[in-house]
Amino acid sequence: MLNNKISKAVRLAIAFGTASTAVFSANSMAADEGAKKVERIQVTGSRITRTDLEGASPVITITNEQMTNLGFHNVQDVLENITSVTGALTTQSIHGFTPAASSVSLRNAGSNRTLTLVNGKRLVQYPKASGGTSTFQNTGNLPTEAISRIDILTAGASAIYGADAVGGVINIILKNNFEGVAAKVKSTGYTEGGGSTNQFSFSAGASSDKMNVSLFLEYEDSKVIKATDREEFGVHTDKVALTERSSYSSYGARIAGPFNYTLPKDECNTNGFFFDDANARCGFDRSSMRDIKPETTKAIALTTFNYQLSDEHELYGRVQYSRGTSERSIEAMGIDDVKVTVAGDKATLKLDSDEKTFNKSTFWGGQFASSDFVDGDYTVIRRLHEFGPRGNETTSIEHGFNLGLQGELTSDISYQLEWAFNNATVDVLSETYATRKGMFEFLSAGANGFNLLKPFSDADVESVAYVPFEKNKSSQNNFSFNLSGSAMDLPAGTLDYSAGIEYTKQTFATNSDTESKKGAILTTGGSSGAGARDFTSLYTEMRADVTETLVLNAALRFDDYSDFGSNLTPQVSLEYRPNDELLVRATYADVFRAPDMQRVYGDPSNGFATVIDFKRCQELGGVPGTELAGTTECHEHHIDSITGGNKDLKAETGYSVNLGIVYGTEAFDATVDVWKWELDDMVDSVSSTRIAKEYQTYGANITRDANGSITLINATAQNLSFSTVSGVDFDTGYRFDMNDLGMIRVGLRGTYLLKSESKLDATSPVRDELNDFGLLPELKLNTSVVWNMEDVKVSIFGRYTDGVGGTNYNSLKDLTSNTVNGGDITVASNIVWNASVKYNYNENFDILVGSSNIFNKGPNLDPSDASWPHYPRSLYNANGRSVYAQFDLRF
Repeated sequence: MLNNKISKAVRLAIAFGTASTAVFSANSMAADEGAKKVERIQVTGSRITRTDLEGASPVITITNEQMTNLGFHNVQDVLENITSVTGALTTQSIHGFTPAASSVSLRNAGSNRTLTLVNGKRLVQYPKASGGTSTFQNTGNLPTEAISRIDILTAGASAIYGADAVGGVINIILKNNFEGVAAKVKSTGYTEGGGSTNQFSFSAGASSDKMNVSLFLEYEDSKVIKATDREEFGVHTDKVALTERSSYSSYGARIAGPFNYTLPKDECNTNGFFFDDANARCGFDRSSMRDIKPETTKAIALTTFNYQLSDEHELYGRVQYSRGTSERSIEAMGIDDVKVTVAGDKATLKLDSDEKTFNKSTFWGGQFASSDFVDGDYTVIRRLHEFGPRGNETTSIEHGFNLGLQGELTSDISYQLEWAFNNATVDVLSETYATRKGMFEFLSAGANGFNLLKPFSDADVESVAYVPFEKNKSSQNNFSFNLSGSAMDLPAGTLDYSAGIEYTKQTFATNSDTESKKGAILTTGGSSGAGARDFTSLYTEMRADVTETLVLNAALRFDDYSDFGSNLTPQVSLEYRPNDELLVRATYADVFRAPDMQRVYGDPSNGFATVIDFKRCQELGGVPGTELAGTTECHEHHIDSITGGNKDLKAETGYSVNLGIVYGTEAFDATVDVWKWELDDMVDSVSSTRIAKEYQTYGANITRDANGSITLINATAQNLSFSTVSGVDFDTGYRFDMNDLGMIRVGLRGTYLLKSESKLDATSPVRDELNDFGLLPELKLNTSVVWNMEDVKVSIFGRYTDGVGGTNYNSLKDLTSNTVNGGDITVASNIVWNASVKYNYNENFDILVGSSNIFNKGPNLDPSDASWPHYPRSLYNANGRSVYAQFDLRF
């Protein structure tokens, strides 16, 4: 009966597993139906080998072939299309702290609470933290062709894998015992232009009676996509017709104060700015200088080996090296730091603590000589477009190795001893910046200074230009020992166990050039800090056949950290199988997460943000979210921000629960899981946007100038009260045998969020993030159709993302004066389709042609967001339709 059950499960896995990525959740592990001995395997979510492919924890499996057939170009593409993924950090987020890295957030827990593993071992943390504070594991440098499959465990698993496994676990399983020689060439182009990508891979493996050695080499070259390449999607300009709140940047060439002056229209346009007729001011269209997708290159080399020392013992290992570069551009510096105080016949130029007084009538060539410039404080606002786009080149290098010994001590006891070391560095070299001191000295030079509103020559730019740089590194050293086996026979089966110990040491260091660390660079900041922690973990897991239909699983893990203390994490689950077709499962797990080292040890990091200054806007008689002539406070107020370390942070602790039903026959499969996770003392930073709106609560975090306008917001991390998210995952598939016409497999998978709530502190009201704070889709669906007929395979994949509230939904939803798009401040739902055709010419050659986003669907614009690109980049991209061809050779 057991053999029949396993055979049926394997047939189902093969039948539906190739139907889609993120559509079918069974592990597509091969087994021989005629085998007399049932092979035990290890699945993600447990360290105990087992015979059942579907267990107590929900796991989605994507094979390497599925990745290719369904139009995904790399690991990140795959992960972004999992319905359980609620948001992603991608390379299109080129204006943030991590333009060369990518990661995902499972079940809205955050990318820093989603654990990524390779063969069950955690990746090294990316050296440059997201937002300057949150550590995560980069999925952008993983070798596609070396991957056998990707398992996504969509449930908390801290008792099994330790900290960070709150929203779930991504486990990259590499190919084992590869033999032969294979090569792949893939070329991808975009119908809207830009972004063309070429990928090359080479694989080779050889085996003897005792040994296998495999080598995987990959290279990828991807060109830039500029905002001006995507006029079709409306992201080529700051002012988008379908988004009424959008406007050209007010940072053109003008003076704000008691008298507002703007460069006249002809002079504005002639001097390289953009005159905004709607607001009668000299502004700028930033989009002309912005990238949507950076230019990147990536090279990866990975080798694996195993050597059979004896029948019972095997030596194995892996060595990997990867190097990636990313070049991105954003608009030139826009400054409002230069102040001029007019008093009588004097004009005093100020920038930070530097100041110099001039004769008003001759200062800057008489710029302030007019009687209109009455006594008072003035701000000079200027886009320094002559410096060119701000750009940086990011170079990331990761290298490491794993060396292990595994085998059997007795017929009932297996062991694994492993040493893993990984190191990562990220160097960032920037250009077209200037120091604050250098700019003041230039503007104040001579008897009358240099007029900031006048054009800069190449020589002027060269005289004040500065090149910031930043170096980041992290490392991880891990030693582990594990025992597993069968402890005893039970009346209904066996009592299986796993137990082990791990020791891990992590380090990080980030350092910027001297001027950046001092906050002395215009429009940007730097960060620095260094820290190390080590932790020891003891864990045990057991699986007991209580009856012929009921299995009990339990796990317990103890982690002792050098810098914040210890934590004991239990997990318990049940599997009930009343017959071969039905599984009922339930899991309860405590989860925890250690504070990010950058948040604990990092020095203050300087950045910038765009907010609505609610307090000052109302004082000026304006309406938040709308234009007010001569001001920026009500609409587009650019400020400095600062984040930094907090050595008093505690661990985040909480729980995760999952209740599910799995039903399967040879032709039909269905799964439903209801889940919830909750964390107390979550570490997070209150956003600058919220601090500005809730100024009465967060007044201590706000710095204002003499006029009462926000100049700086401090958003240091803190342990917040709690966060909880719940939802339903469902998955179904069906196979149609069409005889001579082949076989068609269809699948549907979805995630429906029931609730997502949080509290920033004990006295704050509960935040309804699903309904009141936008950018969280309530429903996500994937569907696929795969048709196999002899040597031809046709694959179709569709992704639906529900509509969401806009970026500023919460700030604008209660304003009775809101007229944006007739009061609509939501982002519409989105559907994208991929399709491919694969032809197996012979056993040595395949050809695949396809298209991702075949209907050239652009991102739905956000009518609540005044800032470019006017769509939520954590949910969508503006790449547009891609077409590709791939050739696979095997020797």
